[in-house]
Amino acid sequence: MNKTICELFAGVGGFRLGFENTGADWKTTWFSQWEPGRKKQWAHDCYINHWGDIDCNTGIDISKVDKTMIPDHNLLVGGFPCQNYSVAASKSSKGIEGEKGVLWWQIRDTLIAKTPSFVLLENVDRLLKSPASQRGRDF
Repeated sequence: MNKTICELFAGVGGFRLGFENTGADWKTTWFSQWEPGRKKQWAHDCYINHWGDIDCNTGIDISKVDKTMIPDHNLLVGGFPCQNYSVAASKSSKGIEGEKGVLWWQIRDTLIAKTPSFVLLENVDRLLKSPASQRGRDF
């Protein structure tokens, strides 16, 4: 099996660093990092400064990316925003319908378009109990 990764919500590349440091020949085929409302994309800039860029779509809003154009990969990883699932916003958390919670659908769309064999997502434990007003509805 080829050990290929697509890294969504990549930040500065924590998943990539971990997998590449295993020495097990993991190769990142594509990544996405974009922070809405920011003129300067610090995390994306840090990522490409360390590893280089892949294409012009890595630093734009993931909802604007044609998921079929993402290179094939065996493993989809992502640390998507937790604000709408976190205990810190327990009364106002809206789960997958929240402002950042809707980013879950970008993961789903990528999974449908690319059908990787494996998925590894990082988030808060409250994810499985979201939203607060209807515990467990989302997942």
